[in-house]
Amino acid sequence: MGSVISDIECPNCGQEAYNDFYYKTGEEYINCNNCGYHYSATIKNRDKRLDELTDDDWEIIEIKHPYASFRIKMYDSIGYQCGSFTNENELNELKQEISKRDDVELFTISQLIDGEIVETTIIDNGPKVDSAGFTEEDR
Repeated sequence: MGSVISDIECPNCGQEAYNDFYYKTGEEYINCNNCGYHYSATIKNRDKRLDELTDDDWEIIEIKHPYASFRIKMYDSIGYQCGSFTNENELNELKQEISKRDDVELFTISQLIDGEIVETTIIDNGPKVDSAGFTEEDR
């Protein structure tokens, strides 16, 4: 499946967001790692041809005014897990789950507060091996 990925202005905070548009199906995803804005338009009914789809065959999800976005880096992963919270309870639930783990390198959240993006570090255990090749024991 082919897609076009581009940077766009977030409709919520005005910062950079990314748009992933699947041109063969018309499906689209927009995510902002600054404020947590999310939009997705996906096909629910894959049994139909594209020209047979109606509005009922699409699932549209939009988080217009998110509580925050999050980024989590695990020690055994090369990338970050990113997502959005719609309320403070979701954040607190994830904080509780993450605090039980010993494989979390970094956990941050970003929020749009009074028109400004505020980033908060929840966990920062640092890398097991830093860019100079030193391990935790060497530092």
